[in-house]
Amino acid sequence: MSLRKTKEKKRLSNLKREADEHPSVNTAKRYKLPEAAVDIISKAGVIHGQQSRAIQIGAELLWRSVEEYVPDADMSRILDSPLTGKTYKLPGRTIDLIEVLTREYGTRGKVLAAIAYIMSKPEPRKGLRPSPFSDSNIF
Repeated sequence: MSLRKTKEKKRLSNLKREADEHPSVNTAKRYKLPEAAVDIISKAGVIHGQQSRAIQIGAELLWRSVEEYVPDADMSRILDSPLTGKTYKLPGRTIDLIEVLTREYGTRGKVLAAIAYIMSKPEPRKGLRPSPFSDSNIF
């Protein structure tokens, strides 16, 4: 077998890997989120190279500001748009972060709306408020 065919065979076998076999394999996950959030995430995807990378960055920003959250009043423009289903291929850590943040925001769609809200700001860390769920005595 030629070197070219060997490389192609190896490349194809890597594509067929399951998430259990290799941790860097992304998982396709479908979310119901507002259409405005889809538009903002797609625009942020142009800036960050991929929509999944933009979601990953937004989820990390939300996670790292545990004592702060995006209030529903600030996201009202995004939340008022109709819901739509969208599939994103995300890393396992990002999926886990979205699940954990769902406890604070209520639904996965609201978490993605908060991510879209953060990604729509020129300075993403500004405008976050202390979370009503956080205890300031902990830190």
